[in-house]
Amino acid sequence: MSVYVIAEVGINFNGSLKNCFKLIDSSVEAGCHAAKFQFFTANGIYPKSAGKLDWKDAEKEYSYDIHDAVKHFELSPEWLDEIIAYCSLKNIDFIASAFDIEGLQYLVRKGMRKIKLSSYTITNLPLIEAAAKTELPIIMSTGGSTLSETEEAVRTIQKYHNHITLLHCSIKYPTPLNEVNMGVLDTLRFAFPEVAIGYSDHTFEISDAPVQAVYLGATVIEKHITLDKKMEGPDHFFALESDELAQMVSDIDRAREVYLKDTVSIDLTIYGSTAKICHEHEKYLRDFAYMTLFANRPISKGEFIPAEAISILRAGKKQPGIEPKYLKLFTSHTITAKHDIALEDPITWDVILG
Repeated sequence: MSVYVIAEVGINFNGSLKNCFKLIDSSVEAGCHAAKFQFFTANGIYPKSAGKLDWKDAEKEYSYDIHDAVKHFELSPEWLDEIIAYCSLKNIDFIASAFDIEGLQYLVRKGMRKIKLSSYTITNLPLIEAAAKTELPIIMSTGGSTLSETEEAVRTIQKYHNHITLLHCSIKYPTPLNEVNMGVLDTLRFAFPEVAIGYSDHTFEISDAPVQAVYLGATVIEKHITLDKKMEGPDHFFALESDELAQMVSDIDRAREVYLKDTVSIDLTIYGSTAKICHEHEKYLRDFAYMTLFANRPISKGEFIPAEAISILRAGKKQPGIEPKYLKLFTSHTITAKHDIALEDPITWDVILG
């Protein structure tokens, strides 16, 4: 069986349906098995008060409002039928990462047959449980999470099925080879022998890390792609152009043959650590983009806090709230605000316990 290669289109279509088709074509020509998008709305992923994002690529530095910028990266729901039909025509799987339950259910209604969950949703147990209830196969990235958090996500899915692939990745863009810590694949395989393992790659290099992942038993590889590294946007400069993508797929195929012959050579620099923890280089994006609880309306001191008044969002530059798994407390208990809570304030233990 060959390694399942996912071409991560992500947000690199730059607001153009024509670019979506071109990126699908590039994925097909390279020999990928799936073209993957990201399906979210700005309102469903960040508070409007999330702050400003500062980043730089190889040539420029950027600073812009997080919520406003994310609106430009949205994949239009009106395009989904055409994109899915085009993937079907080209005989490649359509996948999209889901970031909230409403988006997940919409994608499933549209016919998506595999669910992708990003690293930033691995502690979002309400979303993970909703995904598991569909009984569709789930591919889940684990960047920035601890082993115990990964286990909690896996056990949540396993209440419904065991069609799971865990992807090791590092949430640093790009990831230097000496920070990949591919040894985590051995940890995932040891801790969860009943599930498949894979790797989502954010390195500059075309296939150094993916090849090592295959040598360690990865059956799924995911990599960002672009039409041109010089296009404007945060995910282009480290993504693969079409010729590089084809080379990666070829290198992965050869690596799989070597793996099956048991003649692999492990690069210790890429192997790194086996510790499934949030590494130092991942902490910034973990705080920035892991999803927590926020008030979606003002709540007065002494007021009962219903679950409907709470949204699950990324913090951006704001203080994070408590983890999404605690949302169930607001449906099973009568919890009152110990302080005034403003619109888009985080729901923290202080505001509910005093």
